[in-house]
Amino acid sequence: MRRFSALDRIYARIENSQQDFKQASSQAENSIACPPRCGTCCTHFTPDVTPLEAERLAYYLLVERKDLIERFFSQIESLAKAGESWAVDKACPFWNPDRPGENCMVYPARALICRLFGYCAVLDKQERPSFALCDKMPSLAGRSERIFTGEDTLQRLFGRRPPLMDEFSREVLALDPSGAGERRSVIEALPVALGKISLLLRLAETDEDSRSTAPVAAPASMPAAQRSFGLSAGLYSSDADSDPDDFPIAS
Repeated sequence: MRRFSALDRIYARIENSQQDFKQASSQAENSIACPPRCGTCCTHFTPDVTPLEAERLAYYLLVERKDLIERFFSQIESLAKAGESWAVDKACPFWNPDRPGENCMVYPARALICRLFGYCAVLDKQERPSFALCDKMPSLAGRSERIFTGEDTLQRLFGRRPPLMDEFSREVLALDPSGAGERRSVIEALPVALGKISLLLRLAETDEDSRSTAPVAAPASMPAAQRSFGLSAGLYSSDADSDPDDFPIAS
């Protein structure tokens, strides 16, 4: 749960950094925004995830959206019966075509790549920040190019450099170094994560039941439960909000 809490803090920083970039670009009169009710970035893309990201998504599904689990497996089984596998350019399994503008059914727990797309820069071969407009975004007024490279260029056009994908990616990988090389399609990673998190939740419930019936009270030092990231109370503890440097991220 500490890793989930640390991952959530990274996710929150991504959102704040992107909001700052959007605000700065608007003030620089080169506003960056997705077209209203778009969501097309999800229609031909199935995200890759690290084991930790998959487990975070699994936790969200098991606690908040159990209805989507059956839907997820039904899509995979339907393809299997047809003798097909999930293509990488197929729509994300959690994309809902019936809700334009709110297409993502797991938005609070969506993967890192989904959060970074559209409003982050990458480093080119010369280690310079480079920002590319999404195909669906309009071009900047009076400019034909759609890729902008270099710190000075980005500062001049948008008022600040967009957040860097590389920085946030490294932070997420640092939370689980042992799984850094295991990035897989969510189609492959999620079933494994669901099995693992489901087992841990059952063990936690059993442990909680045994505590409630035990004749000896729980230690006074046991942290109180709290809500985090819209998820159920009782599974996040107060020490989960401690500084990320306070816990052994590789353990």
